[in-house]
Amino acid sequence: MLNTPRYNSAPVQARLLLAAMTLLVLMGTPVIAQPTHVLDDSGSFVPVAEPDPATPAGQLELIRRELVSGSPSKAKDMADDWIDENKLDPLMVEALLIRGDAQSARGNYYIALEDYELLLGMFPGTEQYRTALEREYNIAKLYIGGLKRKSKWLGVRLFPADDVGIELLIRIQERLPGSELGERASIDIGDYYYDRGDMEMASEAYDLFLLNYPDSRQREWAMLRLIQASLARYKGPEFDASGLTDASQRLREYTRDYPAAAEKIGAQALMVRINESLAEKKLVTARWYAKRGMDRGAITMFRRLIRDYPRSSAAVEAMKELEDRGQPLVDPRGPENQKEQGDEG
Repeated sequence: MLNTPRYNSAPVQARLLLAAMTLLVLMGTPVIAQPTHVLDDSGSFVPVAEPDPATPAGQLELIRRELVSGSPSKAKDMADDWIDENKLDPLMVEALLIRGDAQSARGNYYIALEDYELLLGMFPGTEQYRTALEREYNIAKLYIGGLKRKSKWLGVRLFPADDVGIELLIRIQERLPGSELGERASIDIGDYYYDRGDMEMASEAYDLFLLNYPDSRQREWAMLRLIQASLARYKGPEFDASGLTDASQRLREYTRDYPAAAEKIGAQALMVRINESLAEKKLVTARWYAKRGMDRGAITMFRRLIRDYPRSSAAVEAMKELEDRGQPLVDPRGPENQKEQGDEG
């Protein structure tokens, strides 16, 4: 089996996210107490004038300073006032990001999403647009990792938020198609469903990943996971065999594209087991026809089984069934006249 990557515990992730966001804000924030300097025309360093606290830009700098200094609640309140007073200011995109970051720093991730979503809807194409998507990605990882959503009234985490996390990851792919961030979001969806045993959804997610990111460095991982998820979908010869056929096709592609890795995982032996299962499925189907008096369909299925999987143990059983019925192993009319029972009439 593959070594499945596990998410860290949600509380640990939440603390790491808070630290990361604080660092990102700090990196993008001039330190107001220490003016920066630039070279003037004479070659001398001169201080750059600090933003005027009476201006919207200067006020935003003060709000950032509160956030970086560890006062997210005060920063959030100041951002509320700024947004109320400067609704048409072009710096609104920055204000929404700061307020969202302040809410995240307080652990109010779901509320923070309101500002990030507002920013994404109002300011596409901006630098802050991608930053907001990065923030949403981090929150999505927390939620699919098990962090619950806070109750608005009680202030404690009561509600599972996996569905919110998955929705965020889907939106990220749609908003930044073909991007590295979209790629991460896409593979995370597949891993989420795989780790929780939902192989139907995992297969769909990995298949979509391979379609959208055919040149990804994680292509081998996704292909192998898709093979395993497809195999896990097969519940036995009495059930649908589409998982087996999908796994067989993907395993051939995997062996072609990653021969060394295929040898390491025993792809040849795995293909033998898949073929044995497919042959067993045909045997069960043929006997189902026979029990219902559909002899022509049963004989056709026995012969197809022998033709398609001659080395399988099910083929031996099929030969015996034909022998007991006094039927040759090959249809004397030729393969072009062989039809499935469902094709008759």
